[in-house]
Amino acid sequence: MVVEAVLVIPALMLVLLVVVQFSLWAHASQVTQLAAAEGNRTARALGNSAANGSAQAQTVLESSSASITGTTVSIDILPGGIVRTRVTGYAVSIVPELSFPVSATVVGPQQEFRPGA
Repeated sequence: MVVEAVLVIPALMLVLLVVVQFSLWAHASQVTQLAAAEGNRTARALGNSAANGSAQAQTVLESSSASITGTTVSIDILPGGIVRTRVTGYAVSIVPELSFPVSATVVGPQQEFRPGA
């Protein structure tokens, strides 16, 4: 009985750690996607700028700062009025010195006013 416990308990603990780590990575991926989408939406809005979009993305990331570390937000205005928002970071890890990168990119056109359309 003791020999079985010595073999089974570490294996179950490893499985549990893997499940928890995957959950942390999945949550960080969702937060990154949300931050990129919100930053892009704000930057594309009529009268806003890339700085406003970046601030909005940072606000989303700060609200979930416990799940993502080392985040960067970049918003580029491409030719033709296309806005590209990239958010990158690392999911929090329960294993020291082990990090899993997360990133999201959202692209969309700037809103513009067209009189008489």
